[in-house]
Formats: sequence, structure tokens, C-alpha cells
Amino acid sequence: MLLLQRHINESVVIHNKDDPSNCVVVRVCDVYPTGDVTLGFIGDNYTVVRTEIFNQRTTLEESLCEENLELETQEQYYGKQTNSYYG
Repeated sequence: MLLLQRHINESVVIHNKDDPSNCVVVRVCDVYPTGDVTLGFIGDNYTVVRTEIFNQRTTLEESLCEENLELETQEQYYGKQTNSYYG
């Protein structure tokens, strides 16, 4: 496991060694006094799911339904966003 320290608005980039153009950016958006951290994820063709939800999946069909519901909920609250920042 790689451990990194990042401050607010700093990010890390994750990509496959064979295709660095297809990446996901993880950015620290907020750090609260309680120690909680808000992370932002930017990347096309990736699904980001909390571990506890990922481990509960039993079928591909359930996963797809869950992802569509989660995406619709996010779009209702935040609006549809484009992935234009990779830095």
C-alpha cells in the first residue's frame, strides 16, 4: 500500500502503466476538524463505489441498477458535470 499526504486542493493521478492517457484523478476537497475528508474523483470510464457497497454486490444487474440510481441522485444534487480537470 502506498501512503501519501495531500492537502486541500491537491490531487493524485491513477492510471494503468500501459495507458497513462486513461486516468482517474483523486482530489482532496475538504478536511474537517473531526478528521473526515471529502474526496473528489475525476475520470472517464471509471465507476467509483464505496467499499461496503462494492462488497454487497451479488450480480452485475444489481450493480448496474445501483450505479444508475447513484448517478441520477448525484445529477439531481450537483447537476451534470464534465470531467475537464486532470491536474
